[in-house]
Amino acid sequence: MSKNPYILFIIGIISLLIIFLTPYCFEIDLTGTNRFLAILWEYGALGGFRWFTVFQYVPIYFFRFITLYYVIKYIMGVVSRKKVIIISIISELIPLLISIPGALLKFNGEYFLPIMISIPILLLYNLILTFIFSNRKLNIKELKSI
Repeated sequence: MSKNPYILFIIGIISLLIIFLTPYCFEIDLTGTNRFLAILWEYGALGGFRWFTVFQYVPIYFFRFITLYYVIKYIMGVVSRKKVIIISIISELIPLLISIPGALLKFNGEYFLPIMISIPILLLYNLILTFIFSNRKLNIKELKSI
């Protein structure tokens, strides 16, 4: 398909930049502190801008890496577009699905978790990739020759 065998590498780098640097959710804390969260940073009105908040919600954004894995497999022609889209949607719903039960629980008079509303930047990016590569798959022999 492609005369440039490095296209998968470039897509992987761009995907990792999107995963790490773009916000994955807007956190609504029922106590009044709201903030945007990305893997490497967070921004909230009270706390300002903070870097390297990587380990705060690992189970929530772990699914973003699973989505990247399936997008790469789709571009290689291993999985279907439908599967990539379903996994991308599920990974965007994970923060909301995990946070709603936690937001309903109270511990010592305070709510256990804030509500997290997904920001679907990665989902849109994945949809664009699935439609760009819908008729063209990278040849596995091309990738092995790198």
